[in-house]
Amino acid sequence: CNEEDQCRIIAMEDGGDVKGVFGRFCALSDAIKAAAEANGKSLMYHERLGFLGTCPSNLGTGLRASVMIVLPELNKDVHKLEEICAGFDLQPRGSSGEHSAAVGAKWDISNKQ
Repeated sequence: CNEEDQCRIIAMEDGGDVKGVFGRFCALSDAIKAAAEANGKSLMYHERLGFLGTCPSNLGTGLRASVMIVLPELNKDVHKLEEICAGFDLQPRGSSGEHSAAVGAKWDISNKQ
């Protein structure tokens, strides 16, 4: 069973320019699509389901957007942080990804997939 990403695009930078990071992500996505089409290929796409990959949980865009943020007070009560995030359909991850500790109270907050 192959549930791994076949292509992963990561756009990131220090600071708060989320729009700039997203623009860079979109430009690279468009370049990959153009390169495939220039070689007579296309990305698998379904009108209702979006982009198709190997794992059903990644249907659609498969996009995960996250922000690294220091939350010292919520770091003291991880259950409260999880409750707040759930209210916005977000998920907290530790500094080094899923199931890791939030070193220095630094959390990776992202949309749920």
